[in-house]
Amino acid sequence: MMGFREKMLWVSMVAVTAIWGSYLFDVGWLLARGTVDAGQAYGGFIKSVILVVGVQIIATIVLAISAPADANAPVDARDREFAATAAVPAYNLLCLLVVAIMLATPAIIAAAPRWLTGDAATINAVIIGNALLLALVLAHLVDCGAQLWRYRREG
Repeated sequence: MMGFREKMLWVSMVAVTAIWGSYLFDVGWLLARGTVDAGQAYGGFIKSVILVVGVQIIATIVLAISAPADANAPVDARDREFAATAAVPAYNLLCLLVVAIMLATPAIIAAAPRWLTGDAATINAVIIGNALLLALVLAHLVDCGAQLWRYRREG
């Protein structure tokens, strides 16, 4: 049987994948069409933040009501160990992706205005900002996935 923390990891993984995945797909679709609509990207970002937070809050309340003793139990050594070991690959991935984005930034700044219509500064901000967001989302998914793998493997 899954505990409260494991269930919350599943909720987080599914919510982040669905909500941020949908947002990033929409932004990618705009870029593939050759346009950047900063207002649409910003609106989608704000909507996604609200949705992720809302889903997490509602899930926490529902899961806590369904198993209050488990939800209020202190974090034990196993939970701390799972979180600590999952943070390592997630942080490494985040670092790698941020460095890759930093290295790609000059190429993005030079190339993006040539193949996208709109203000160059806005285009670059949308591309780089969303690339960094993608890095955060992927690192979060690795963190959740690594913890879930430990919960499933070690019970």
